[in-house]
Amino acid sequence: MRMRFAFGILGLCFISFGCYPVALATRTCVIEPIQYCKIADDIQERRRDYALAEETWQVFAQAHPDHPASPDYECGFKDGFADYLYAGGTGEPPPVPPRQYWRITYEAPQGHQAIEDWFAGFRFGAAVARASGYRELVTIPSSSRSPNAVDLHLAPATPERSALPSDKDVLPPPREIAAPRNTENGK
Repeated sequence: MRMRFAFGILGLCFISFGCYPVALATRTCVIEPIQYCKIADDIQERRRDYALAEETWQVFAQAHPDHPASPDYECGFKDGFADYLYAGGTGEPPPVPPRQYWRITYEAPQGHQAIEDWFAGFRFGAAVARASGYRELVTIPSSSRSPNAVDLHLAPATPERSALPSDKDVLPPPREIAAPRNTENGK
């Protein structure tokens, strides 16, 4: 008997909200995932980031032909560049290298050097990405601005002074506010 009463009260509470919970659930679970598919968007963003990394590497390699780099350094550069664009952060590589460097063939001095080259390339790629300013363009702006943000938009135009009534000010002049007196001590 108690269970029927509890379900009856629960049903009345649910019905009293009307169709809003159903509409909200439909929007959240059906409509929004169709309009914005995070997985597809992440795949496109990663492709774009790696394409920018490849392009930047080509520019760097052409500008510095006297700076030969190992394939591992190049791979680290591209990974660091793309990772900084995608995730931001400090620009430091992860604690361990990618899985391809976990093979037994890298358990030798040459393998360790290849891993160190990857780490160095990652750091340099992230530094180049940070200096490029691309990260600021791939993040979504927010209405809450940081105190160090540069305002690139012009200030809204103020109305002409002649458009205001000349006989009185629009706002009264500011008045001075006196500090409250402490009445307990007679001060």
